[in-house]
Amino acid sequence: IKIFLLTVILCLPGCTKNIVVKENVFSTSCKEKILIFPFKNMAAVYGENVNSRCPICGKVFMTGEVAEDADNMLTEQLFILLKDRKDIQLIPASQSQGVVSDLLSEHQKRLSERDLLVETGRALKADCVLSGNIFRFRERVGGKYSVDLPASVAFDIHLIRVSDGRLLWNDHFDETQRPLSENLFRLGPFLQRKARWITANEMAVSGLKDVLKSFPVPNKPEPKQ
Repeated sequence: IKIFLLTVILCLPGCTKNIVVKENVFSTSCKEKILIFPFKNMAAVYGENVNSRCPICGKVFMTGEVAEDADNMLTEQLFILLKDRKDIQLIPASQSQGVVSDLLSEHQKRLSERDLLVETGRALKADCVLSGNIFRFRERVGGKYSVDLPASVAFDIHLIRVSDGRLLWNDHFDETQRPLSENLFRLGPFLQRKARWITANEMAVSGLKDVLKSFPVPNKPEPKQ
C-alpha cells in the first residue's frame, strides 16, 4: 500500500521552480502616484516559440501562446493587489489609452518603449510607471487531476521613475507546471495547490503575488525634530 501511495503522489502535478529573481531592487524615490500601464503581449510582437528580449530590462524569455484577454486580466489583477496599499496612489491603466495614442501619433511611432512609458506617466502627472510584458500565457488542456498539456506563464514587471526614466525595480515570473516526480523539492507549492493541475489564471495570480513581495516602498520624509 505504501508503495502504491508513493507512486500516486509522484504522478500528481508539481511545478518547475518559480523563476522569480530579485533584480535591480532600488529604494524608490517616487512620492505617491504610480501609473499602472497595461501589460503588453510580446508573443504578438515577436511570434510564438522564439527567444525574445524585454525592451526594458533586457532579460530573454521564450514566447508561447498567450490566451485572449490575458493582458487585461494581469493588468486588472496588478491593480487589485496594490490598490489597498496606503503608501502609494494608483492611476488606473484605462487613463493611459488616449495619452498613448496621442504620443504615438505625435512622434510617428518612433518613441522607445521606455520613453513611451515615461512620457505617458509625465502626461498623467505620475511619479512612476509600473509596466509589464507577457511572454506566455498558455492554458492547461485537461482537468484538475489529469492533463494533456499543463499551464505555462511568463511575464515581467518594471517600475520606472518618470523624472529621469530610471529603472528602479524589476522582477519576473516564469513557470510551466510539471509532475511532482520531476521535482521533489517543490513539495510546498504542490501541497498549496492541493495536488492538482492549476489553470493559467491561477498560476499568473500566484506569480504576481510572489513578484510583488519584493515591490519597493516609497521613501518617506524624515519626521521633524
